[in-house]
Amino acid sequence: MIIVYFSIYCFLGYWLESIYVSLFRKKWISSGLLNGPFIPLYGFGACILILCQPYLQYFHPFFVCLIGGICMTLLELLSSYYIERFFHTQCWDYSHHAFNYQGRICLIYFILWCLLSGLFIYIIHPFICSLSLRHDACYLISLIYISFILKAYGDRLLATKQNGLNIH
Repeated sequence: MIIVYFSIYCFLGYWLESIYVSLFRKKWISSGLLNGPFIPLYGFGACILILCQPYLQYFHPFFVCLIGGICMTLLELLSSYYIERFFHTQCWDYSHHAFNYQGRICLIYFILWCLLSGLFIYIIHPFICSLSLRHDACYLISLIYISFILKAYGDRLLATKQNGLNIH
């Protein structure tokens, strides 16, 4: 089932981020490192929260949001290192925000991650779970979708390596 959730949240994360960026730039921006309607960072983040959810049920909602925000901020930090290392690009730069660390993470986005984590755990994921997604067709669609993600990832990695070879 986690593969279905990963697929759904990669897709929803793409739309969330694209709409968010587009509102600030006042024109449509298709977000993400990969070509296609998916941002794996959101899929991985959602899966982390889903796996932590049984342990979080014992905490007050404030601490659930705080723990979720910490998890997502750490994921964002590690992802920024990974993207720079393997794709030789910087997808975000928070250096102009107050209380940032190397421009990779910052306080305002930590707070947004806390809020989004709470919304995810208490509203979004329970709603998605209520849709009865336990059908073979969901798994098949998810596998096809993940194959597109992997192809986009491979294409991006190959293009990065080819560009790197042309420069040297």
